[in-house]
Amino acid sequence: MGSFQKLFPYVWPFRKQLLVSVVLGLLVAVLWGANLSLAFPVIKILLEQKNLHDYVDDRIENAQAEEAEALASVDRAELEVRRLRESGIPATDPAYTESLRKQARANDKLTGHRREHYQFQWLQSYVMPVVPKNEFKTLFWLLVIVILATAVKGVFIFLQEILVGRVAESAVMKLRKDMFGHVLKLDYQSLSNEGTSGLMSRFTYDGEQLSQGITLLGGRLIREPLKCLSCMVLALMINWRLTLLSIFFIPLLGLFLSKFGSMLKRASRRMMESMSQIYKVLEESFSGLKVVIAFNNQRHHEDQFERQYQSYFKKSLKVVKIDAAAKPLLELLGLTAMFVAVIPGTYLVLRGKEDIFGVRLSSGVMSSAELATLYFMLVGMLDPCRKMSSTFSRLKRSAAAVDRIFDLMNRQTLIADPEVSKSTGRHEKTVEFRDISFRYECQDPKTQRGLVLEHVDLTVNFGEVVAIVGQNGCGKSTLVNLLPRFYDPENGSVLLDGVPITDIKISELRNQVGIVTQETMLFDESILENIRYGTPDATHEEVEHAARQAHVWDIIQSLPQGLETVIGDKGKELSGGQRQRIALARVILKDPAILILDEATSAADAESETFIHETLKTFVKGRTTFMISHTISNSLLDFVTRIVVMEKGSVIASGSHEQLLETCPIYHRLYHSPSRVIGKVA
Repeated sequence: MGSFQKLFPYVWPFRKQLLVSVVLGLLVAVLWGANLSLAFPVIKILLEQKNLHDYVDDRIENAQAEEAEALASVDRAELEVRRLRESGIPATDPAYTESLRKQARANDKLTGHRREHYQFQWLQSYVMPVVPKNEFKTLFWLLVIVILATAVKGVFIFLQEILVGRVAESAVMKLRKDMFGHVLKLDYQSLSNEGTSGLMSRFTYDGEQLSQGITLLGGRLIREPLKCLSCMVLALMINWRLTLLSIFFIPLLGLFLSKFGSMLKRASRRMMESMSQIYKVLEESFSGLKVVIAFNNQRHHEDQFERQYQSYFKKSLKVVKIDAAAKPLLELLGLTAMFVAVIPGTYLVLRGKEDIFGVRLSSGVMSSAELATLYFMLVGMLDPCRKMSSTFSRLKRSAAAVDRIFDLMNRQTLIADPEVSKSTGRHEKTVEFRDISFRYECQDPKTQRGLVLEHVDLTVNFGEVVAIVGQNGCGKSTLVNLLPRFYDPENGSVLLDGVPITDIKISELRNQVGIVTQETMLFDESILENIRYGTPDATHEEVEHAARQAHVWDIIQSLPQGLETVIGDKGKELSGGQRQRIALARVILKDPAILILDEATSAADAESETFIHETLKTFVKGRTTFMISHTISNSLLDFVTRIVVMEKGSVIASGSHEQLLETCPIYHRLYHSPSRVIGKVA
């Protein structure tokens, strides 16, 4: 139950509903025990063919006689104790001790017979007047009562399941909202390591397992123990000594459940982690569906899915095996506990005794009807245990889901606001990368990569337009991603106007940065909402002005619904160049002090690239701009003030286009690469 304690803040608001669930479970338990207790009169009528009125009268008469006999025994025992005391026999003498025992047993019998006498007198006064004297009519109405009680019990179970189901879904909904909010506050590197598939698995599969667990805890695991308890109370009333023999098995049952529970929880957690890998295969296959179809490589993804599903199948089968082993063993323990009481009881009934080998097991000679009723009560205790065992594996899967979800919920972001922040105002001086070293952290140490950036020093003055060029994998994008604190460097620091960005509030820092990436991210909303995504309070006029600056307004006007046109998942209704111009309009509307363009025209055609560059010629004025590219086009050279060349995680050259052509062989090679020549011809 330790895992489910973490859910307390999410379940506590629904405590009233859970209290009602407990009350409903209690009513179900009472009806369950009452139905089983009717076995006694049924057995009396069918097997012993006795009229219940005569039976009650006989029991009152017998109780009176036994009470008188017991009273006489008490008197004799008291006289014996008094005689021994007056004769001066010490209290430690065995004879005196035995007389005290006889006195205690006599008093015990007297109390039992008086209690029985009172119970049957109460039945005679209040119950028997409404019981028919005809045996068939009595049996008929007993069966009617059983049917009605079962129907009412079913209604209570129905209401409890609905109530608990509502609580479960509400609690999980609140947890998912909190988890979503927490995930959005985590740093980019932690989320990248977790992967979309791992996150989606927690929100979907793990959340569903958790909902089932809450439903079980608030419904069946309240109702079934109460049913067991009601039968236990009735069994104790029939014969508490024999019932205790069964109850002694409960610690053994608890030890068994603890052992199997820990095994199930570990196996369930591994199964859920395997499900995350299945989600990963599905995500990659569906997101890259165009490439899969184009290369006719469906079989490769089918094989991947088959491998991951086989892994999941083996782990889930282990859960099934543990659960399958637990059910019959639990049932065997339950039956053993039941027969430990029934077998001695059968001996007492057949022999007409109250003890076995001198050990008293009954307050009086048991009848066959009492033994049969005791058996029914023990079966009534076993049935809820059997039902709880069938839900045991689901509960442990839920516990594993709770642990996985709260592992994520308790994860702290690697990028945090400073305890005491410094305000720099709008950027107007320098951006400095000072002795920067950085590596991407991997979850598996065996796959840990080396340094991506190594002792990088770079200072950019306000208003500069710096193009950072180099071959793929040289660290260009990684370097600029440190500026909005997507990551923090392993060594060194990034300074904005002389202040380390780790001393600036993250929201204040990122409000000054605008980014257009190579993979343009648009959302399945209207063009209006996509453009003002970072500036939600912008007016239509401001949005239109930004769209005109990005040379996308004419395209928007040609669409049937203009700015209100919904562009589909990731902007699939638009071309690559149109998406990048909308992304540029979004940045223009934000009006950042620092602009980062990471291969911003890679998906644009020549016309779109020309429009974007025309926009940038005017937009970059009055702000610091970083342009990431592995090549430099002539249109960029019109407004780029400096070019920085990177190689293997280091800055190897910095200067103007003409200077670098003469002094930097790598830049010379990049500028005169075949793709550049083709671009010029085109």
